[in-house]
Amino acid sequence: MKLFKDRSSALLFTGWLGAVALTAWLCVTPFAAAAQEALFTAQRAEEVLKQYVLKHSPWQSANVELRVVGFSPVAVPAGTLAYRVLKPSVGITPGTTNFLLALDAAGKEQQRLWIKAEIRIFEEVVVSSTPLAARNLVYAKDIRLERRDVSSLHARPYKRIDAVAGQQVSRALEINEILTEKSVDRPTLMRRGAPVTLVYETGTLRVESPGLTVEPGKIGETIQVKNPSSGKLIRGVVVDERTVRIN
Repeated sequence: MKLFKDRSSALLFTGWLGAVALTAWLCVTPFAAAAQEALFTAQRAEEVLKQYVLKHSPWQSANVELRVVGFSPVAVPAGTLAYRVLKPSVGITPGTTNFLLALDAAGKEQQRLWIKAEIRIFEEVVVSSTPLAARNLVYAKDIRLERRDVSSLHARPYKRIDAVAGQQVSRALEINEILTEKSVDRPTLMRRGAPVTLVYETGTLRVESPGLTVEPGKIGETIQVKNPSSGKLIRGVVVDERTVRIN
């Protein structure tokens, strides 16, 4: 049976079939390619990097918050991937860090990505419940424990109330301020010119005599004192608010 009246009609039909076939191929090909790829998302990057950070730091998982910054999903080979953090290999600190991540498939490196992440550390620390003036003593009622971001601290924060109570404020503190080793110090027990007991010990011999402080001091500090009877200036270690042990 003759389908076409002339050769031109046959050619037109053949061209139409070719166009349909090409359109079908163009439609199918992207889907086939997509089936062979997956997306490496910011969420997955955060999971991978946090595991690495926890392995190479002393922090607990519950205390670490890691957030990827300015990252767009990246097409990667579908299937099982292994991840290797190439940089930094040491010295992970809170703040912004750039990580170089290698993606491996079937034992071969497929891709490398630079990923910027912000690391924040949270801990339960001692916080002031009221303003504290410099040189004042800290009492338990003045402070509390609270979970806070300690990422930007430049000194070690206190984590126990009893480690701070009884200490002396080094500088004025505002309410809700985290107390660190630089915020407080041992209290000054000895004031200049205060009467004290000078203790001399040698073996089983112990001698006590009255004295006067020439300079202030804290427990454990060596200060200058004066023996009133001899007028001699000597040095000794502060034992408590009334006693100085002469070396």
